[in-house]
Amino acid sequence: MKRRRWKFTCAPITAFFLIGTAFFDRTGLGVATAMAALFHELGHFVAARLMEIPIASVRIDLLGARIETRDRLLSFSEEWLFAAAGPLFSLLGSILGAPLWQLHPFFWRFSVASLLLGVLNLLPVKTFDGGRMTEMLLSRFLGARGSFCVMQGITLAVLFFLWAASGYLLLRADGGMLLFAFFFSLLARFLENGKIG
Repeated sequence: MKRRRWKFTCAPITAFFLIGTAFFDRTGLGVATAMAALFHELGHFVAARLMEIPIASVRIDLLGARIETRDRLLSFSEEWLFAAAGPLFSLLGSILGAPLWQLHPFFWRFSVASLLLGVLNLLPVKTFDGGRMTEMLLSRFLGARGSFCVMQGITLAVLFFLWAASGYLLLRADGGMLLFAFFFSLLARFLENGKIG
């Protein structure tokens, strides 16, 4: 039986941003963050391989990667484990990088980026891994429609809180404009079409 290949797409603005980061980032933080993101996605691929979940496509945009499966519906448990694998690998990457901090500053940056990426992805926000995990748990008790409605409310509340907190930091600490803009863009996207990405 011939194995079907998966399709990879990358938004042009994302490709431009990644190439620019690789060439012009003198701090090394951008490259470390990109490597942390790749390690995170590797977690999803490993989980898919272990559970024999066929991958249809991988799409990369400025808000991260989207992995689509094909040929069969995933059970609640499979969906939960598939989503949990990314943050688990991020947290694992943070731990693995820690003993190497003395060797090169890259490893410290990689550890911090992995930790932040793992924690951010565990937030109960739709399309984040934590949101998918929360939705799978809710679906067991509330059904698909009930979990959808509850997740809409949870996502809106979390995004509004993060946006407000980043606005407070922006006003009090004279910094954090990028964080404020990031959470505002997530909140705006969600309010516009009920989802992120």
